[in-house]
Amino acid sequence: MEDTTDWNEIEILPRTLGLRDHTQDTRERRELIVMRSRGRLFGLYADEADSVTEQTLTTPLPHAPAPVLGVVSVRGRMRTVLDPSALVEDGVEGREAETEQANPAARYVVALRGDEQLALAVERVERVVEILTEDVRPHAYTDAPVRGLLTQDASTVILLDPARLFEAATRDIERRRTR
Repeated sequence: MEDTTDWNEIEILPRTLGLRDHTQDTRERRELIVMRSRGRLFGLYADEADSVTEQTLTTPLPHAPAPVLGVVSVRGRMRTVLDPSALVEDGVEGREAETEQANPAARYVVALRGDEQLALAVERVERVVEILTEDVRPHAYTDAPVRGLLTQDASTVILLDPARLFEAATRDIERRRTR
């Protein structure tokens, strides 16, 4: 009986067992959700998002700052919905010329993980891609909740920092004092 084993299959054994293959690239990679809001591309690491759902009725909050669109129920939890475009300056890199026209209404809500129970209102989720973290460039935004900038398919993606979203959205609001 002749042995017909293809010995090339043995090459996948370390990967199959979860062992590190020393010939592979060891640079840090993360999955990135790329979404569009008001003509800009925003990115969020996939492990920082809880879900993406079609937007239901958003209840506005009285006297809320511009980035806070209201609250919405996502999977039985109330989330504060933020407009990511309102959190960055108007002159931000990443605005595309063909989308300078009227802003379409946000159709999706990207619920974020974390204690703040936040969500982002976006027109659409473009794609989920794997990136090298070293490809994220530094940025010049001091007050914006931005980790950095990334070029994907000849477009600039603004990588958001969820830990700074709520602070940035409420920065100019003076809290009422109890008397």
